[in-house]
Amino acid sequence: MIVASLLSLTSCTTESWYQGAKSAQTTHCMKEPVSEYEECIKQADENYLDYSKKRQQLLEDNLPDKAD
Repeated sequence: MIVASLLSLTSCTTESWYQGAKSAQTTHCMKEPVSEYEECIKQADENYLDYSKKRQQLLEDNLPDKAD
């Protein structure tokens, strides 16, 4: 029960961090030239679930081989 609560709390904290970073990126995009604004916003528009899946895949891809 405690472990599940801690995992849930960690997930919420990570998602909150991601949302804050995403908000900062959007603010940054507003300072970009018009020609770069749209691409910047596209990059800042990724939802947390997609980000989390890509992050997990990168982590798995970079693990050392266990056959060593």
